Amino acid sequence: MMTIRAHKRILLFLKDLQGFLMDGEGSLKLPELLKHYTDSELREMIHFIYRDSWSKNALGFMERKALEEIILTDYQVLLWTIHKFEERMTASPEYSQDEIDGYFQRTQNEMHYLALKPVAEWDAYDYSNYRSLMVKTGTTKKVYAIFTSDVLKEDVYAVTSKPSYFFDTKAEAEAELQKILEGDEFKPNELVIHSLWLLT
Repeated sequence: MMTIRAHKRILLFLKDLQGFLMDGEGSLKLPELLKHYTDSELREMIHFIYRDSWSKNALGFMERKALEEIILTDYQVLLWTIHKFEERMTASPEYSQDEIDGYFQRTQNEMHYLALKPVAEWDAYDYSNYRSLMVKTGTTKKVYAIFTSDVLKEDVYAVTSKPSYFFDTKAEAEAELQKILEGDEFKPNELVIHSLWLLT
């Protein structure tokens, strides 16, 4: 399982590469690069890059060759890849019935009691068991983040602006909190550390 630190390192390299490609100092072979993306990912990439020009509906009818012709530069591919990587780093587990059903099918565990119980009927014990299963199968991991003190523990998934950084251990989060408090922007009672579960 990749740690948050490892994700951050890779993201730093990707962002360095972004500057390298943006300045025109180098290039990647675009046709070779696109081979590593599915048709669905190409559609999502185009919609991300050209949101005002291409609707998801219009892209849904396009063949792969046409999709590849719309993507003009390796820089565009990199921008989308960084976006998806950052998105993945802050993705909280979803508990929709479709997501639950998909999880138990992927892990071939359809006979588990949670696979047979509708998610609408789950209680706190069921959610805790599900999170434990996800940890065991490497689907999710516990991380720590710094929030403003008005965010309660039960609201960590509901906040609209997620924390910029997550930490593998509480000690790492506490060390970062100390660095923040050394500045003049926040007082000790204005920030708090909460744990939460992220998709891996």
